Amino acid sequence: EEGYDDGSGMIDPNTGMPIAAGADGNKDVSSLMQSVYAEDGKYWECLVCQYLTKNKGSVREHIEAKHVQSDGFQCDKCHKFCPNRKSLRNHVYVYHTKHKLSQGLD
Repeated sequence: EEGYDDGSGMIDPNTGMPIAAGADGNKDVSSLMQSVYAEDGKYWECLVCQYLTKNKGSVREHIEAKHVQSDGFQCDKCHKFCPNRKSLRNHVYVYHTKHKLSQGLD
């Protein structure tokens, strides 16, 4: 099998990516990241592709968007389907928050 194996054996043979698992339907993102210390500070690393960032939230979003399969997320307001949480947050901001603010609506 190709792809990253975190020891769970849950690898999709078609994509080589971890398959969603766990009680909430999502693979534990924490198991796919680690903190790394360098001379200029602490970084967070994706254990699948070695993406590196100083922001823990950024590596979590990266892993969820790029390496963990999920059923996606649906907007509560308009029912648009989004493939990951980051795209859902962006959708809600652009279409349900920013738009309302620009029109002076609550």
